[in-house]
Amino acid sequence: MKSAAAIVFNIKIPVDYLRFVLLILALSTAFARAQFFNDFDQPPHDYWTAKMNDPMTRLLAEVDKGEKVISEEPGLPLVRRLLKELSIPVESQVLVFSRTSLQRGNVTPANPRAIFFNEDTYLGWMPEGRIEIASSDPKRGSVFFFQRQLDDRRGKLFVRDRVCIQCHAGSATNFLPGLLARSVYPDARGRSLRAVDSFDRVGHHVPLGDRWGGWYVTGGHDALQHMGNAIASRNEGELKLIRNDAVHQAGLGDVFDVSKYPVPTSDVAALLVLDHQVSMHFKLMEAAYIARQAIHDATQAGKRGGIDSQESVIKALNLAARQVVNHLLFADEATIGGESTRGNGVFVKSFLSRRVADSKGRALRDFDLKDRMFRYRCSYMIHSRSFSGLPKALKQSIFRRLHEILASQTPLKDYDYFVPGERSAILEILGDTLPGFKDAL
Repeated sequence: MKSAAAIVFNIKIPVDYLRFVLLILALSTAFARAQFFNDFDQPPHDYWTAKMNDPMTRLLAEVDKGEKVISEEPGLPLVRRLLKELSIPVESQVLVFSRTSLQRGNVTPANPRAIFFNEDTYLGWMPEGRIEIASSDPKRGSVFFFQRQLDDRRGKLFVRDRVCIQCHAGSATNFLPGLLARSVYPDARGRSLRAVDSFDRVGHHVPLGDRWGGWYVTGGHDALQHMGNAIASRNEGELKLIRNDAVHQAGLGDVFDVSKYPVPTSDVAALLVLDHQVSMHFKLMEAAYIARQAIHDATQAGKRGGIDSQESVIKALNLAARQVVNHLLFADEATIGGESTRGNGVFVKSFLSRRVADSKGRALRDFDLKDRMFRYRCSYMIHSRSFSGLPKALKQSIFRRLHEILASQTPLKDYDYFVPGERSAILEILGDTLPGFKDAL
């Protein structure tokens, strides 16, 4: 069981979350056999034994049944095939050159690691390296797969590997199986001299000035201040970043052989979306574990003739819903900078091709990319399988909270940042495009 101290003090979260943790502690005292919600390998979560329903698990099942044959050679041919099978757009490619992953020995500024993603799946690879995949199960979070050694063709090509969990279920993810990405101060070989201390995970809440250390960034405007495309050095104990402006001006071709990669970019718009999506996935996963544990504990207590805990469960669900809604509505979003940040436009076009529009043609994927990421500040991830797989009672709480904020005649406290007409537009988009939203009100 993870300690209460680890749960409380390893996450930088608003006061509402602290209230929730105190509630869980109270429940744990009341229910003699209760456990903490982040004991992910224990019932009711059963991370290692439950049947998973993530995209990579489904693909491998098709291969096992002989319904699909994947015979491409390791390297770029296999990467392209998997991107196609998993419906991951090649335009989503972003490049990280810091040695912060499992295969850190293969990563350098001249051989960066490429990450491709859609709303369900993340694929990482670099030349001469093995493919890593994080695939989202709608109930239990990220499921991690690792390609076998390049010279080992025995059995399955990919295995679900426990070694990934050593980092992906640590304090930075509140000891839950989640996605992890960081901004660091990289030296000339890509080694991390120090992480950005204030933030354990990337997210749309992180100021731009603290993002993308150890990452390549292409397509951003001149005034966009970030840590990308830079090498760190120590000078009398102080870390100094030296930015490679040639990357911004001429692209990545002068830094490494871009022909080894599917596309020659690490687009700024893709990086912005990745930051949001990684943190949104975490919020949804954590809320799912919270809700499932609270309901399970209350059910078990009832079977033992324990206290009537319905009111406590409702409070837990409502507090978890508030954390999700706060992030869904970008209440903690850092400003982008006020100038157009559309990158090369290729990723934007690909991203918009999957928009879900309402009767007036509006969609949550519609970009702003000036002061903020999106024109309508409610995350497109509300249409994802990670959201639809949340416990029904939790979704009901989220829907009620969204309606309370969006339908209020005057902006509620902490939600007064919406421009005129934005809240009503979001409410209409959700009503037209989100199953169950209207019925829950």
